[in-house]
Amino acid sequence: MKLLKFFIAVLLIIFLSACNSETESNKLSNSSQTSTNSNNTVTLNHQYLTNNVILNSDFNTKDWLTVNLPEIGLKNVTIGSVVNGNVVKRDTASITSLPVYILCDYKRYNDGVLHDSYLAVVTDSKILLKDLTVGNDVGSSYNDTLYVCDVDSDGIDEIVLQQTVGMSGGAGQFWSRVFKAVEDGICEIFNSTIVDSTNNDWSVFDTGFTGEFLSGKRLKICNAITGYNKILDISNRYNEEFFDENGKAKQSIGIWCDSFFEFYPEDVDGDGVFEIICMQYVSLASHADYIGDAKSILKFNSNTQTFEVIEAEFVAVH
Repeated sequence: MKLLKFFIAVLLIIFLSACNSETESNKLSNSSQTSTNSNNTVTLNHQYLTNNVILNSDFNTKDWLTVNLPEIGLKNVTIGSVVNGNVVKRDTASITSLPVYILCDYKRYNDGVLHDSYLAVVTDSKILLKDLTVGNDVGSSYNDTLYVCDVDSDGIDEIVLQQTVGMSGGAGQFWSRVFKAVEDGICEIFNSTIVDSTNNDWSVFDTGFTGEFLSGKRLKICNAITGYNKILDISNRYNEEFFDENGKAKQSIGIWCDSFFEFYPEDVDGDGVFEIICMQYVSLASHADYIGDAKSILKFNSNTQTFEVIEAEFVAVH
């Protein structure tokens, strides 16, 4: 009987050791698939594209829920939005529009809101793709708004994208871009976020707005690009300690312009080529000190191949 108990104990130890080894093995095999964020919530890693073009692929949208493109590393993404436009030159005489999709990876964060986004243009013979997320964290989106229209006067529609990438501070944080479908993929022709060569200094596209304190408790809003200016009476916004004896602000500060909380195309001059309307939250003494919105209109310059501010206006808060 003692010998039987001994063998049972040995078998139990071997079984438990095997279970623990299998558990550790599973943990190691899954480590490349998951990560943990600052809130200790396990999330999937970002799905990087292995190619920007798929030839003769079946883009199956029959269920209108998920799309799988395993040949370029994209699985279980949801169709977030779709618009149609003449985004590529067609060989046929009768031009018909093509679908442009935003594909959303909601499973990465598993909260049904925050997601990684991918742009897809489905043509007759290929699928063109663009990863809209930078790195593992920067660029994940809460909302994507998509437009297609001709902004560079070549007769082919470009893709205008507005994304909400943050929900705090001012009007929030936004990422605004314009893309063009080309033969070997989707190229970016405008980005509202300017990054230096070291990837350390991030700034917002400069629309030319500046602020200057005047005597008599006034603030002058200028636009250095268009020559626009507007003078505001700020006497009721701040207490007497804010101003010196001449009615000018004691502190040397300027206005802060946030990212574009609105970024949408509109044919302002009615010539068939679209301009882009931009709106920025503007603050003064602190980020919470909202004084109004900077409105600017961008137009593509075919000679310089850049977007330029052609009109500017400041809309003061009352």
